Amino acid sequence: MKILKKLFSGSMVCYCLCSYAQTADTSQVPLQAPFDCYRPDGYAPLGVMTDHMYFKNQWMVSYTYMDMLMSGNRSGTSKISDDEIFQNYYASPEKMSAQMNMLTVIYGFTDRINFMAVFNANSNSVSMNMDPTMQTHMAEGTPTSLTTKTFGLGDTKLYAFYKWADQQHAQVVVGLGGSFPTGNIQQKGLNVAGDTSRLSYNMQLGTGTWGILPSIAYIGQSHSLSWGGSASANVILFANADGYQWGNQYKGTAWLAYKWCNYISNSIRAEGIYSGSIKGYDESIAAFANNDPTANTANYGGIYGTVYLGLNLYIPKIPHKDLRLAFEYGIPVYQNLDGIQMSMQSGFLGSLQYGF
Repeated sequence: MKILKKLFSGSMVCYCLCSYAQTADTSQVPLQAPFDCYRPDGYAPLGVMTDHMYFKNQWMVSYTYMDMLMSGNRSGTSKISDDEIFQNYYASPEKMSAQMNMLTVIYGFTDRINFMAVFNANSNSVSMNMDPTMQTHMAEGTPTSLTTKTFGLGDTKLYAFYKWADQQHAQVVVGLGGSFPTGNIQQKGLNVAGDTSRLSYNMQLGTGTWGILPSIAYIGQSHSLSWGGSASANVILFANADGYQWGNQYKGTAWLAYKWCNYISNSIRAEGIYSGSIKGYDESIAAFANNDPTANTANYGGIYGTVYLGLNLYIPKIPHKDLRLAFEYGIPVYQNLDGIQMSMQSGFLGSLQYGF
């Protein structure tokens, strides 16, 4: 809740900043295209990047930080306790942090065709509780709790976008991309027996295989409002070299944003995700599938519904150059998870974007 207050406390000072904006020199702001992207809500909220279009020979470089926090466990839509998990496993996940640092580069090949590259560095941390009675089943000295971490390069994504429709107050962008297996899937760490072995699927840094990334996005706007929707997918093409294949992911989202002035806007966005289950298994991980729920492929996949609140700051500079700050904070409103999985608690995104 503290983060929510920070996101929207900016609205309290909007009038002061907007008063300044009204008197600021706008002579350097470029002529507007039929669709006005030179405003704080000129693009979709931060969690959607598949609508971003730049003019010929323009570039955009951005750094984005994402942190997703999970804690507790859920089976289907119901919460499940450690004691219930200990009936079938020796370990129960307690909490997890999945952080991503993203470098994004967009190039305007033409006014209608853009290319985008996304490079990721992932950091995962998970803590697990052990069944207090497990020492009667396993070797003496087995830990009663366990924390593991991984860090490294994730999968790389390359996209091509085409501005299919460009009207005075709306535009439609279609995209097609590819996911390249640059993330390591053989990360090792402590297992539930206290030994070092390959970590579970959720702790690996990539998928280990290729994927196709289709998308379509619509955004419309009036004087003070903007709105839109986007649909996208990550279609995994093959099983990886270790014998398993992540399930396909399908995402739909819609948003509404209000522009307080030429510099500041707030947004609200609803997102739904369907994630398929893992096919196959990694033999090194499957050895612990009866002891650790995160090592069991039956405990992956599900349906997620999240609402995000956003804050967007836009600082126009000389023609065709702009600086943007964007933030979003997400709260889950629906989770229907396959098997036993940790519950999402919150998601935070922050980004610095520079176009030139």
